[in-house]
Amino acid sequence: MELQKTIQERHSVRKYQNVDIPETDIREIIKAAALAPSEKNSQNWHFVAIKNRDLIEKVGQTIFDKNEALSAQMDRIDPEKALRHRKLCKNFTMFILNANVLTLVLSSPFIHNYYDEYQRVENGNELLHQLMDIRNPSMQSIGAALENFSLKAVELGYGTCWLTSGNIAADEIMELLKKEEGFEKKDFFLVALMAIGVPEDTPKGPSKKNLEDIYTYIE
Repeated sequence: MELQKTIQERHSVRKYQNVDIPETDIREIIKAAALAPSEKNSQNWHFVAIKNRDLIEKVGQTIFDKNEALSAQMDRIDPEKALRHRKLCKNFTMFILNANVLTLVLSSPFIHNYYDEYQRVENGNELLHQLMDIRNPSMQSIGAALENFSLKAVELGYGTCWLTSGNIAADEIMELLKKEEGFEKKDFFLVALMAIGVPEDTPKGPSKKNLEDIYTYIE
């Protein structure tokens, strides 16, 4: 599939056919993700691809339980927002239970080249906040990898959905992996989930902004 067509056919897919995805395809998708650029070539990513239905169910339940605990607290403050929060979880997160493969995306911390220098100068804390949090190079690298991941999946005939809503239960999910599978990766933390599957129907994406709204050309 040519690149432009692949880009145009990439949509967030939340409904999947019950079809097995061979590990050879999963490996091809991860290999594509790993070709992405990263800050100082840090390659600050690790991917945990889960096909085990029982484990996917447990990951989903972990996210649901954490979301429900937060919603229960919100009930006392703003019941309408609590209800909205529950609906968002149901509609835009729990569909992962039907994914053919659920990939957990991990990242390692990144220390900026000038971290020590910025710590020492006046207003260094604000500079560090700007560089490490708002403009975080580590997360930009993860974003590049996940775009490659999505496009390769489309090329192979699959659909994906990139989620960060599961981050609400990131620590609990990592504990679950350790308990259930003995998996533990030092100095890595969960930053996203990527659902993969064969689309149930032809995916359609939301409308995009006009080029004139997002583009400035200076000659």
